[in-house]
Amino acid sequence: MKKILLSLVAVLFAASMSAQTEKLFNWGVEGGMNFNSLSFKSSDLESSNRAGFFIGPKVKVNVPLLGFGADAALLYSMNSANVQKGGTPHTQRLSYLEIPVNLRYTFGILKVLSIYLATGPQYNYCMSAATSRSTWGWNLGGGVEIANHLQVGVSYTFPVSNSSEFSFPGLEDFLAKQKTAKVRLAYFF
Repeated sequence: MKKILLSLVAVLFAASMSAQTEKLFNWGVEGGMNFNSLSFKSSDLESSNRAGFFIGPKVKVNVPLLGFGADAALLYSMNSANVQKGGTPHTQRLSYLEIPVNLRYTFGILKVLSIYLATGPQYNYCMSAATSRSTWGWNLGGGVEIANHLQVGVSYTFPVSNSSEFSFPGLEDFLAKQKTAKVRLAYFF
């Protein structure tokens, strides 16, 4: 009887720890749309907003009862750049590996619905040969989370690193900063 009781206590303890771990740490996948624009030091260049997409794995860590936490992702992002000089358009696709790491604050509205605010740095590694390889940005964002599984949000990345150097056929190299707005959808398992 003593062995059965100890086994039952061990199973309940393990189940309790499993439930706590699920609340503290979640992983999932995130994807969405990018809307980026370039700003230039040179006044004779113009850029229009361009759309792209991103997708990749994401982790979320929560501090119970306080509402604080963090999230990080490893995203493949496809952007495009459209630059005009003297009315002649030049377009180029830019693929990035993005690593955003955000601190977040979540507050519940209903039992299954909460709102989150997030901010933090983002490292971008450009896999296209046309730009400098590494840039840094700072994210601000927020959204809603449904039943701790589905997350819908928006974010904006401000460039904070040195300007990127872009090369387009028919244009000399030029410096630019890329600003990006994102519409995000994540699902946590």
